[in-house]
Amino acid sequence: MKCAYGSNIGSQRKVNQDAYLAATIKNVDRVSYVFAVADGLGGHRSGEIASKTAVDFIKDNLSRIKNYFDPEEMMSFVNDINMALKKLGDDEPARLGMATTLTMCIVDGDDLCICHVGDSRTYSITREKIARLTKDHSLVQILVDEGKITQEEAEIHPQKNVITRALGTDNSVKVDFYRYDIDPQAVYLICSDGLFNMVSDNEMQAIVNENNLEESAKKLIDLANENGGNDNITVVLFKPLEGVLNAQ
Repeated sequence: MKCAYGSNIGSQRKVNQDAYLAATIKNVDRVSYVFAVADGLGGHRSGEIASKTAVDFIKDNLSRIKNYFDPEEMMSFVNDINMALKKLGDDEPARLGMATTLTMCIVDGDDLCICHVGDSRTYSITREKIARLTKDHSLVQILVDEGKITQEEAEIHPQKNVITRALGTDNSVKVDFYRYDIDPQAVYLICSDGLFNMVSDNEMQAIVNENNLEESAKKLIDLANENGGNDNITVVLFKPLEGVLNAQ
């Protein structure tokens, strides 16, 4: 497994409320890999604590899961993260209401599972196409689904940053669970909205196909900043080769 990752505060924010994870999971007789991006809600208190708490919970507890491809078990695990965040916020008035998105990918053999809450995204990128593997939990996505606006209109909608699900806001959260066969030719990208709101799908695809993973991570972040850098920018790239590279 080869991966590269990076996070940047952007040009407009004073605090980086994104967090990410790239780790190996050793569970009994097998080795798996977990990658995640969490984006603390900018309009809420302590978003950076919420996102870090989420990825730390994964790092510390994921190995206890018996089957990463059991939707009920994985949804329960994400709800455990949700309750940890909710308790942390309820116990500390200064952190009340803190919340985060979470998009977590687990690679186990030839299979990929994704647990998803919020509007961080996972993409599959090959030379032929770029495909989004998650669906945003956002107001504009609802409008797109209802046929009230197009996807192109959603990208410039004034309320495009309004999300409809997050970890930490309620006692339980609905989690989207996806399972895919790994494409050995694909590079997988997890990112916060600070990337995809500033960099088009076609630009992402071109950068990933024209560079190695480390250079791709750096160039994606740089381009998001060049295009305005309106939010924190976090990217995690991975493909089924060996090595780990960090792009800052």
